[in-house]
Amino acid sequence: MTEREKLQRMLKEHRLKHQLELQSRQIEKVFSSHQVSAHVAGGEVKPRTIRFDLQAHLEAGWERLRHIKQDLLRVLGATLINEDGRWQVQLNRKEEAPVPLLDLITLAPEMPPVTAVLGIDEAGNPILMEFSADDLTHMLISGSDGAGKTTLLRTIAVSLALSNRQSRLQLAVIGANKADQSIDGRLAPLDYLPHMLAPTAFTPAETKELLQFMVDEVDYRQEQKMQTPVIILFVDDVVALTDTVGPFVSEAITKISQHGPDVGIHLALSTGQPASEKLSTVLRANLPVRIVGRVADAAEAQAASDLPGTQAEYLLGEGDFVAVVGETAVHFQAAYIGDYDLHLTLETLQRNRPRPLLAQPVNSRPSLPPNGETAEEHFWFNEQIEVKPANGFESVGMGQL
Repeated sequence: MTEREKLQRMLKEHRLKHQLELQSRQIEKVFSSHQVSAHVAGGEVKPRTIRFDLQAHLEAGWERLRHIKQDLLRVLGATLINEDGRWQVQLNRKEEAPVPLLDLITLAPEMPPVTAVLGIDEAGNPILMEFSADDLTHMLISGSDGAGKTTLLRTIAVSLALSNRQSRLQLAVIGANKADQSIDGRLAPLDYLPHMLAPTAFTPAETKELLQFMVDEVDYRQEQKMQTPVIILFVDDVVALTDTVGPFVSEAITKISQHGPDVGIHLALSTGQPASEKLSTVLRANLPVRIVGRVADAAEAQAASDLPGTQAEYLLGEGDFVAVVGETAVHFQAAYIGDYDLHLTLETLQRNRPRPLLAQPVNSRPSLPPNGETAEEHFWFNEQIEVKPANGFESVGMGQL
């Protein structure tokens, strides 16, 4: 076994252990919410399932037991089973993502500042995005539903946080303005990154406030000739956002696209409508990096990439992308970070977080909600893990939102 393979195996084992510890806590919380004493005493991991052994007193009556089963299914997708008088909770194992971000970022070469990990190309080489490079600066991610646009935005944000201190890099996020998006598990957990400038904006009022702040920040930095800390603004489903919030969205983003790079402010946008007129000619001209996922046809692929012949209409979705810069197109599989790996990342960032000197807290947040190996494996738990929420940070340049 090579050193690289040993490192990959060690990372898998570490991530699996963390996942099992979190799942055991979630199971115990479900029982506790029903005033039933239960403790996860260990279990076993098989290729397709995980079983948790319970030490529990379940003389609670069938009605309460039915509610416990319903909550285990809702929270974890788990079932409660009894074999030979032994109570167990069983989960089906999800297939691991083709490119786990935590594995890739550990194995990637040392990266320049403000560089995100996107995924790997067909030869297995990391695909990186250096926002501060003069010929990159901003990106537009396009694709239909299921292409993986929002998931890639989350990957980019986390990879930037892992390789840059918050004193040098700050993040701002605007989620798609939909009724159920406020509980979207993809972008909302980014609020716990210590790099977040402010909480993720979901409502029209929050969106306008954050965009106005960013426009004011561009003006302030131009006056003061400032470029740090670098700020990356993520906007999910930018065309739909313009439709629901109003033309101010397009106006603000266009201004940031024109003047942001000169003052250290960059954009990562996504859209399911790359041919929309809401993406003005000026805005398109200032988005040099195009990431294209599954689209309806060749015409939409060209609108998304500004380049004919990318064959993006044949992409499979779920992180299958083509990256286009100028006349160059590279096919790649996006890296992915799931909820348990994200929790592990947050724990690491919080543990290694230095005491802030310049940043000021914007608000406090409640605790993060809970939202492998192929051979059979047994496990036991010796400690519990808790991630405490991060505060938001205002930019050094501007005042509080």
